[in-house]
Amino acid sequence: MTILWFLFKEGFKGLIRSKYSGAFSIIIIAISIMLVGFGYVIARDTLFMVENIRAQFDVDIFIKQTASRDDIAAFDAKLKKMNEINHLIYISPEEAAQKFKNEFGEDIFDILDYNPLPPSFTISFKPIYRNLISVEAIANILQSDPVVDELKYRKNFLIILEKYHRIILFTVLGIFAVLTLISIILTSNSIKMTIFARQDIISTMKLIGATNRFIKIPFVIEGTLEGGLGSLVAALIIYGMFYLQNTYFQSFFDYTAIVSYRFYIALLILGTFLGWIGSRRAIRKFLH
Repeated sequence: MTILWFLFKEGFKGLIRSKYSGAFSIIIIAISIMLVGFGYVIARDTLFMVENIRAQFDVDIFIKQTASRDDIAAFDAKLKKMNEINHLIYISPEEAAQKFKNEFGEDIFDILDYNPLPPSFTISFKPIYRNLISVEAIANILQSDPVVDELKYRKNFLIILEKYHRIILFTVLGIFAVLTLISIILTSNSIKMTIFARQDIISTMKLIGATNRFIKIPFVIEGTLEGGLGSLVAALIIYGMFYLQNTYFQSFFDYTAIVSYRFYIALLILGTFLGWIGSRRAIRKFLH
């Protein structure tokens, strides 16, 4: 226990003694964590934006004029039993006429002597079914119902959306992976420079018979502390930038950055882990 306490104290003292090299490592780790943090938020919000656009997709089902009220009620019950449907709206001919008037400023009865607009349903799907294959399969099932006259949906819009969703997904994930890799490399190299500056101490300790573990532990503790401090600095900067955006610049950019406390905890854990793994990798080079 005395030896372990001594090693922990040496780790803390090493962080204080490192001065400029230690401060440089903390700054590099902070920059690395900021890259990962901002990369995550951008990736998350980009995919969320695409999913919001997808959520606006719906299908209009026009009912035959000859369908009775009982037929329409039975079809309505059928739609409500379908697990794929998230929301449905029934639009009567009278409501359709009023909607026409609101959108075009003309009363349908002033143009024609009767109301030609049929009853209809507008349905939207649950997220898992908002794809071309599922929509076409559901549309074919509904089209076969004897009360259905016509189905309309933006097929080309869905094709384009799925195409660009895949492109955006792979691009965003690729950028996030690259930023994470850059963070690991920067962190490892910065800690390696700190340890390199004290390689004479390592050599001296080896000459007097210190084991590799005895030499390694203080440097690993020091690197872990640098990672924790760097991630703390990054978390504070990100919090400050998000606060300024949400408080003063939201009207300019029409964007609200929403992150929970778990996000900042994850940054602290990630920075500490990067410091730990980076110091272990760096010290290994000088012990072998």
